[in-house]
Amino acid sequence: MDMSARDEKGPVYWTVRDRIAEIVLNRPEKRNALTLEMWRGLAAAATALARREDVEAVVVRGSGETAFSAGADIGEFATVRGSAEANRVYARAVREAIVALRSLPVPTVAMIRGFCVGGGTEIAVACDLRFAARSARMGITPTKLGFVYDPVETRMLMDLIGPNRAKDLLFSARLVDGEEAYRMGLVDRLYADDVLEAETWRYLKQVTANGPQAIRSTKVIIDRLAAGTEATSPELTAIVDAALDGPEYQEGIRAFVEKRPPAFRRTGPSGGEPGAFGARREGR
Repeated sequence: MDMSARDEKGPVYWTVRDRIAEIVLNRPEKRNALTLEMWRGLAAAATALARREDVEAVVVRGSGETAFSAGADIGEFATVRGSAEANRVYARAVREAIVALRSLPVPTVAMIRGFCVGGGTEIAVACDLRFAARSARMGITPTKLGFVYDPVETRMLMDLIGPNRAKDLLFSARLVDGEEAYRMGLVDRLYADDVLEAETWRYLKQVTANGPQAIRSTKVIIDRLAAGTEATSPELTAIVDAALDGPEYQEGIRAFVEKRPPAFRRTGPSGGEPGAFGARREGR
């Protein structure tokens, strides 16, 4: 059952259906511009979903048709970033949101249409994969404000597209269209606007048909390798050994021999209640 329209109260909300969670940035009248409250809501949503064993993939999207997110809400900067101390609080909220998103144990996909700028691109880069519509317009623009992009987020961008392209985007503060974003590796798949959502869900359904523990273990291995762990390390060898001794592998082999889809054991219901997050809900 599609539950995506049942709880659109907060500036960030999430739903779960068919073992796939959606995190929605929900300020369509402001092109989903990110407030301090929304950064905290994103962290809360990712943290809540990380605890749910019935969630096997997460998609992040913006509400409406015009934007994933147009970036930080500069209108509140005089208050939330008006001093060095205030900026430290704000930066901590951003960092916590990005870390929570990157720490999700299941595959994450940013589904991007329209504007995806500044903090919006930051969120997209924090996901495992980025699927974009041709309407996408992406960029990171702090130099327009005389601001220096955070080194941790700069490192993430460099790891994704390389130092020269990162310099290009940050030096110029220009927006790139979907085609250029795809060519430079900023997005992984590019679709016509009218099929983006269907193709994203088709991919996620393909992912969630596979062994859920194998998927989680694969994500751990790739993330550890990217962070510099040796491929022959005892830690990674133990992950592979545990899978070979586990029930998913045995069921996968049986299903292949018997020419049937595997019936992997899953925990919890396939649906779930929607949740909304805002400053008051999180006590901040």
